[in-house]
Amino acid sequence: MKNKRWTTSNRVRMSVLSSSLSLTTSTASISQIRRARLVREKQQEEARANTRSMRARLAEACMEIGDTDNPDFSLNGGLDYSDGDQGTIALPPSDEDDDELDDAPPVYSKYFQPFAHSRPRSHRRHDTRPRVQRNRHAHQAWQAQLPTLVDRYLAWKHNGSGELAGDHVFHVDVIGVFQYERHVNVIQKADESANEALLRVGLLGCSPSQPRIAIRLECLELYHQIRRRQSSFSLQAMVKVLCALQNIMYSQHLRSQFSAAFDIYLNILRFVHTLLKRALGRDGPAWKLRGACPACAFEQPDEPPLSPARLHSMDGNQSAKRLDGSGSADSRLFHSDYFIPHAEVERFKDDVRDRPGEAAREKRVTTCTDNWTAAKAVEENQIQVFEQTGIFLMACRHGFVECIAEMKRSGELAKYGLAAVNRLLNVCGQDQAVGHDVGCASKKTIASSSLGKEAQEKRLKVVVNAFHGFAHNRMCQLENHPLYQIGFGNEDLETCERIFSSSNNTAPLIRHASEFHWKQFLDLHFSQWDSDKYLELSRFLYNNYKQALCIIQTYSAELERFKRSKDITDNDFESWHREELEYLKRCAGESDATSIAAQYVELLEKLNFAEATYGSVTQVPYLTYTPAEFTSTAGLNESARQGTNAVNAEYASALRKYQLQLNVVANFEHQHNIIDRWTPLHREYINAREYTKHRVFIRAVEELEGLVVQRMFELSKANLAKTGYKMRKHISKAISRRSAAIRAALERYNKLAPRQRPPRPKLDYAEVIGYSVLGEFSLLKHSRYEVLEKPWALPDNREMMMKYFKLQRSQEEITRLNVEIRRLQAWLDFDGEKMKVAAQAFRDSGSSELASEMESMYAERVRVNDFHRTQLQKIYEMPGYTGCRPIGDQPRVTGDGTGDEDEEDGVDDEDDGEAFRLGDTLDRMPPY
Repeated sequence: MKNKRWTTSNRVRMSVLSSSLSLTTSTASISQIRRARLVREKQQEEARANTRSMRARLAEACMEIGDTDNPDFSLNGGLDYSDGDQGTIALPPSDEDDDELDDAPPVYSKYFQPFAHSRPRSHRRHDTRPRVQRNRHAHQAWQAQLPTLVDRYLAWKHNGSGELAGDHVFHVDVIGVFQYERHVNVIQKADESANEALLRVGLLGCSPSQPRIAIRLECLELYHQIRRRQSSFSLQAMVKVLCALQNIMYSQHLRSQFSAAFDIYLNILRFVHTLLKRALGRDGPAWKLRGACPACAFEQPDEPPLSPARLHSMDGNQSAKRLDGSGSADSRLFHSDYFIPHAEVERFKDDVRDRPGEAAREKRVTTCTDNWTAAKAVEENQIQVFEQTGIFLMACRHGFVECIAEMKRSGELAKYGLAAVNRLLNVCGQDQAVGHDVGCASKKTIASSSLGKEAQEKRLKVVVNAFHGFAHNRMCQLENHPLYQIGFGNEDLETCERIFSSSNNTAPLIRHASEFHWKQFLDLHFSQWDSDKYLELSRFLYNNYKQALCIIQTYSAELERFKRSKDITDNDFESWHREELEYLKRCAGESDATSIAAQYVELLEKLNFAEATYGSVTQVPYLTYTPAEFTSTAGLNESARQGTNAVNAEYASALRKYQLQLNVVANFEHQHNIIDRWTPLHREYINAREYTKHRVFIRAVEELEGLVVQRMFELSKANLAKTGYKMRKHISKAISRRSAAIRAALERYNKLAPRQRPPRPKLDYAEVIGYSVLGEFSLLKHSRYEVLEKPWALPDNREMMMKYFKLQRSQEEITRLNVEIRRLQAWLDFDGEKMKVAAQAFRDSGSSELASEMESMYAERVRVNDFHRTQLQKIYEMPGYTGCRPIGDQPRVTGDGTGDEDEEDGVDDEDDGEAFRLGDTLDRMPPY
């Protein structure tokens, strides 16, 4: 066997067969061959990269956000990618075998051949762009098309489908309410986008450039109306319903497509409504306060003045939270006329650092703000989970939302209320009234803020709400409850609570939404809420008028009998209210007169002591010295000199103290206009000196007395007939919290009672907390205010005093309702004429579609206004109505059920179509 020989040569002879079948032989080293191979591989990789890049640019045209499955560039797809006069775009040579492409059918461009025909299966293209960038590009593309899409939408809505002639055909899958259609052909003109072509036939694509799925406008409008009426009905639920109706599988992709189409559909509707509102002069944030509620804002000449001019309610709600970071890929901003800009809110961030209701308590044991969780401000750095922690809104007494502030990373801080009040003062002007659940604290907050001077000049009133007010302490109720406020009528100012009970339905769907969708769906909800409140406006006036007349009729006779039996007048009820308030204020703290007298006597006592000290120093005998106390050279020795200096220093110090105290007393007398200085023989001096001896104990007694009396009065409200369960529960919780203050005051009293001369008896907490009437509280029998003898402390008198104030408020309610009814009646005529003029102006300017849209709005408003006329006619025919009636014969719009005055005959029946008559609507339209 021969041994195998190994060569050590580094050169190789190589023969290469070229594409022309010629054989080329060359000799090269191994390193040269390796370098050549690497160069060829690099060139091939660059060629493949160029091919992929061009294919990527091709697929970009049809790519949709979230899915790019099965792109179709065949002839049937109808996509023309020719480069016009420049011919078609050719691919560079590829290292792949593409000989089979020579037999491929003709296409619009050779550019598509490798991608469309070289692969037997299509693959999903991976988009390397960040989602934020994809969303931003899609939004920019939608916004560029929006004006044209609005025109196409209005043309389809009022003129039907346009002509079907066009230069190009593409196909989409169509989602309707009951049908899912695949590969529907859509004719596209040369100068229009794909979505313009879709809108011509009542469809809206899910992508701005090359939509593959389109949704019928009827389907989008159906969900739009459902979402307005039921805010908890989600997009996912709607898509699942459609899938069930059409027997197709639900997928997240369909939900994303439907969401994109619904967003642009709402954008189109907002664009249209903005044009209509601008034509009517009802656009901008100020309109919500200036004119959205005709009963509040549509003032008429020669109407009696109202004070307060308008009643509002404001409050915060923490249900509308949004998690921080939710929807971070959606960078869109939503602009709403409801929301106060964040910069405007932050203007008041440091306006009031400490809320008066929570900081300085002014010697009061508890404050009303302690009863409300929302009223306790939460430090902004303590909330890290939520970006939006709720909303703070203001509404008129009829329920129309006037402005909203989004609460960011905080609780119900003072800045939100100040921002709402600032807008109220700027738009509505003077004599406004606002109810807030912590109105007692809000009033001090506003007064100490930068708005304090303006609020005082414009006579802004801030009170507590009626329902929440009964959970405040009794003294706060007497000062701030609307029952005791002149001009407030029977309004409870709890409008915000009713609004929040409805808006809470949106909370589950916006908790994880983007900021854009968070605002969009809240705006949608409140827009429908205001529409509902306008529909219910006349019924609100009717029910309030009926309630006020019932109270007047019932309480008037009862009060007259009581006044005759007790020989009292209306002034007595007013004086009882003032006396009770003064008593509770004295129990809460010393009166000014008592405090001044105590301070004056203390100063006089100090003056007498200083005078006696000075007199004792001046009466010291003369100093005597012996010869032993003198020295031969320096006079007195050291010890004698020190004794002399001490006597002189004592004399000088006593003189200075006496002169200083004399000046203090003189200055106090000058400040308080005390002409004759009191002496120990004056009666005022004797009473004040006796009070100062027991001042600490007296204050403990009066504090305990005031708390127990308040508790018993509040218990009487909790046990009062016709007090609802929820109010009883609310009051009971507040009373339970206040019981802790009673326990603390009782402990202070029991510590001081044995030290008195004679010693006072101790009290047991269980006994005190069980008192139900004032007579059981033995401490009151020795009260220096003689509270048991006061007429306002008697249960019968208190009950009749409450009815007296309800009667007064009901009479004020009638006055306010007469003004609001007149305003609404005038608005019904003005509103219709304004819309007809605006429609005619659109038609004259050549905007026939906008004119038709205004006419559609007019037809809808006629239906609602006819219902208002029916309700107003019922008010005019009501026994006891004292307001103005329309001049001339009022045409009465009747339906099948308008003769029934039962409260169940109302909005729902009218909304079913009984008040809507197409013939009347057409007769009201001007001929065009």
